[in-house]
Amino acid sequence: MKILSIIPARKKSKRIKNKNKILLKNKKLIEHTFIVAKKSKLFSHILLTTDDKEIIKLSKKYKILAPWVRPKKISDDFSPSYKAIIHAYNWYEKNYETVDGIFVLQPTSPFRTIKTLKEMIKIFKNNNNVRNS
Repeated sequence: MKILSIIPARKKSKRIKNKNKILLKNKKLIEHTFIVAKKSKLFSHILLTTDDKEIIKLSKKYKILAPWVRPKKISDDFSPSYKAIIHAYNWYEKNYETVDGIFVLQPTSPFRTIKTLKEMIKIFKNNNNVRNS
């Protein structure tokens, strides 16, 4: 089964300035998401969608796929996250491969564990609507 992980990380936040780059346990908030996604080895690829060039640069350290700066039209305060996810998904399927599922990993949930990710994928796989690969 091919599962794509998409990490949405918009540069500007309404409430907390630069929230994805705030330090937590000596790492930027977004790094915790990069680390758990990579260590889990559960995803075909991990794709970052962001309008923050500094986060794109940081993603290279973790070998996260970050091929573009997110377009402005889906990066403002009024752009719902799902538009960035759809944009990333469409780009991925056009440039890489078709996937069976997408996991959105929000940088603002740094305490998720690999065990939790595995349990979520198990539930996903057991869903009758999922095609078998």
